[in-house]
Amino acid sequence: MQIPFLPACLRVVAVFIAAATVACGSREGSPTPVLFFAAASTQDAVREICSRFEARNQVPVTLNIAASSTLAQQILAGAGSDLFLSANVRWVEEVMTRGLGSRRRDLLGNQLVVIAPAGSGLRIRNPADLLDPKIARLSLADPEGVPAGIYARQALRKLNLWRSLEPKVVRSSDVRQALFFVEQGEAEAGIVYSTDLRISEAVQPLLELDSSLTRPIVYPLVLMESPSEAPMRFFEYLLSQESVEVFRRFGFSILPDQANGFRSALPVRRESPLQTGNRATRIPC
Repeated sequence: MQIPFLPACLRVVAVFIAAATVACGSREGSPTPVLFFAAASTQDAVREICSRFEARNQVPVTLNIAASSTLAQQILAGAGSDLFLSANVRWVEEVMTRGLGSRRRDLLGNQLVVIAPAGSGLRIRNPADLLDPKIARLSLADPEGVPAGIYARQALRKLNLWRSLEPKVVRSSDVRQALFFVEQGEAEAGIVYSTDLRISEAVQPLLELDSSLTRPIVYPLVLMESPSEAPMRFFEYLLSQESVEVFRRFGFSILPDQANGFRSALPVRRESPLQTGNRATRIPC
């Protein structure tokens, strides 16, 4: 979705109104906050991480949580982000191409899972079962721009299911809204990240989609061009072992960054819904 043309001053105002940023705990008289744009699927982990950083460094962090596409458009329109954690590479490349980022690290990985409302009795043994007439609505993040939806569409296209399933798709603004629609019974099934299951007891996983069905699900972290020391310190903290452990606890895999030989952490094994006791089936395709 493109932000319509506005005069520069009004455009920036509009961006910040749309951003709906939330401070982790800034106080009057605090140093200038670090402005952190983070993909919706990372919000639980990054809230904990920014709170820890604030307590240790006495520097407030202001979070802007939204779909990666929305965040990237805000940055491209002139919003003053210090760091950007995206749920896919495409939007980071847009930002880097414009010369707005100074450093990038590919930090996190994730997995797609088919879900249904808890107790629904729905069974999905393979992706083709999504064609079942019992599934009238399939909840996805918007596949035109939101990473979780883009990946889901890639998988369904590779399985030759997209054309048949597209009329069922209920599109949402981000992956957490896609989860919400299934929680509320507004859709009989949905496709979200496995990490989203950690925050909901109202849904159950039915099928883990094989990673070979999509481009690698990668979360790049970008440090924007900034004269301030605090964003650099927060960037390094996000790559630290302490932050890595938080991300891992919330279900993310931690990727080795190949650029400059940097390794943020050893690759860690991601727990699948099967390992956490949830009833999911993984079908290699």
